[in-house]
Amino acid sequence: MTDSRLREAIASSDWFRDIPDEAIDRLAAAAIVRQMPVNSYIYAQGEKTTELYCILKGRVRVSVAGFNGEEFAIIDREDGEWFGEPCLIDDEPRVIDARVVAPSEVLVMPRGIVREIIDEFPIVYRALFTQSFRNMRGLYTLIAGILFSPLRVRVAGRLLHLIEEHGVETDDGILIDIKVSQNDFARLALGSRQRVNAIFSEWRTRGFLETRDDHLLITDQSMLEAELKIDD
Repeated sequence: MTDSRLREAIASSDWFRDIPDEAIDRLAAAAIVRQMPVNSYIYAQGEKTTELYCILKGRVRVSVAGFNGEEFAIIDREDGEWFGEPCLIDDEPRVIDARVVAPSEVLVMPRGIVREIIDEFPIVYRALFTQSFRNMRGLYTLIAGILFSPLRVRVAGRLLHLIEEHGVETDDGILIDIKVSQNDFARLALGSRQRVNAIFSEWRTRGFLETRDDHLLITDQSMLEAELKIDD
């Protein structure tokens, strides 16, 4: 990756866009880029971290695992997203995993230089606070859905989110332009693969969901949205 692209990635971030060019240059000089294959971990639950990360290209799944091996996916982080900021506050072990689910190019920033920049330019705190608030609000919404919504509503909600993030209009409907398996949906919706498969089969029979070359095609988004109002 060229120095100019690295610098651009930092300067365009919500965290650092309001600091001087000289500070951006210092951050860029300290950053490195890692090429990470599928199923590698940026960090795992229980590990201590001293770095911050930005996904330059790819997709990283943030999830939490139980003692019995079950995994619940909280969110997929994608191009341009920064994370790992808890290490700026303490050295406690991470309570979540960050696993690569598509070949990824990840910018890695040592926390030492970030702390120096924050001390010099406190405006960064505002950006960090804003992101933390948004993350917290999204997490509360997710928890409420998991606690109180039936599985089909959770699956429909996750699918609608993917439409928003990765939907491509085609003549036949909206194509989800990333591969997401039924195992992935089981983790995203906190349900078994068998039950998610049964929901998808029902939606295919009803005619508003198809599979095209390992991608999902939603032929009628209004029918999918109606699933958010259905009670088990």
